[in-house]
Amino acid sequence: MESLTNKSRTVLVTGTSSGIGRGLCQALIKKGYKVFGTVRNRKDATELNKEFGKNLDALLVDVTDEKQVVKAKERVQNYLNGKPLTALINNAGIATLGPVEFLPTSDFKKQIDTKILGTFLCTKIFLPLLGTDNNLIGNPGRIVNISSILGGKIGSPFMSGYCASKHAVEAFSESLRRELKPYRIKVIIVAPGSVSTPIWKEVKKQKDQNKYHKTKYGISFKKILNSLESFDQNSLSMKQLTSIIIKSIEIKNPKIRYNPTKDPIQKLWPYIPKKIMDSFF
Repeated sequence: MESLTNKSRTVLVTGTSSGIGRGLCQALIKKGYKVFGTVRNRKDATELNKEFGKNLDALLVDVTDEKQVVKAKERVQNYLNGKPLTALINNAGIATLGPVEFLPTSDFKKQIDTKILGTFLCTKIFLPLLGTDNNLIGNPGRIVNISSILGGKIGSPFMSGYCASKHAVEAFSESLRRELKPYRIKVIIVAPGSVSTPIWKEVKKQKDQNKYHKTKYGISFKKILNSLESFDQNSLSMKQLTSIIIKSIEIKNPKIRYNPTKDPIQKLWPYIPKKIMDSFF
C-alpha cells in the first residue's frame, strides 16, 4: 500500500446521511482519514458531526445544485491548503420503483439527477483538487463511483430509473477513466450486490403500500418486490463493502471494477444472453 500519513488522507463522500455513505464515514475515520460528507438537511449534518466529531465535516449540499457543489469544493480546498484530495467517492443515489407507464416523471428525473448529474457535477468541480491542478503538492487522488453488480449491467422490470442511472454511471466512469490517464487519476467502479442498508426497508414499504396494485402491473410488480426482499437475505455486511472501497483507494494498482457480493452467481448474470434473461423475468 502507498505510504500516507493520516494527516494527508482526506476523502469526500457524497450521500452520507444513511446506508453505504454513513458506513463509509465510520470505516474511513476508524482508519485515520479526514472525511467530508455531503447531506441534504441540517438535521443529518448535526447528527453526523455529533457522532463522528472533528474527523468529519458534514457539508450541506444538494449534489444536483452546481452552486452548492462549488461552495463545498471551496471549503474542502481551504482545508487541504495546496494538497490533493485523496479520494472522491460518488455514492449519493436513490431507488424509486414502479412501472414506466405510471411512474411519476418527477420520481424518474430525481433518480437520474441524483445519481448521474450529481456524479458529474462533483467530479467536474473536484477534479482540480484530485490532481488536474499541477500546482498541488502530492500524489493524484482517486475517484470511486458506486454502481450495482446487476443494476449497472442489466435492466430489471420496474427499476428503469435505478438501472438507467447505474448504467450511466458505468459509462461515465469508463469515459472518465480514459480521459484522466494523463493526470494519473484512477477511476474505479465499486458495484456491490445487495448490502444491508435501510434501502431494503424502503422496498418493504413499497411492497406493503403497493400503490400500483390496481394497475395491470400489480401482480408482476409485487413479484419483483418479493425477489428484491429475497436478495436482502444474502446481503454483504457494511464492513465487507467498506473494506473493499477503502482498499480501492489505498492499493497501488486497483481493479477497474469491483463486484463484491455474497452470491457469486450474480457475477454471471450480465453474461447470460438477453433472450434467456427476458424469459427468466
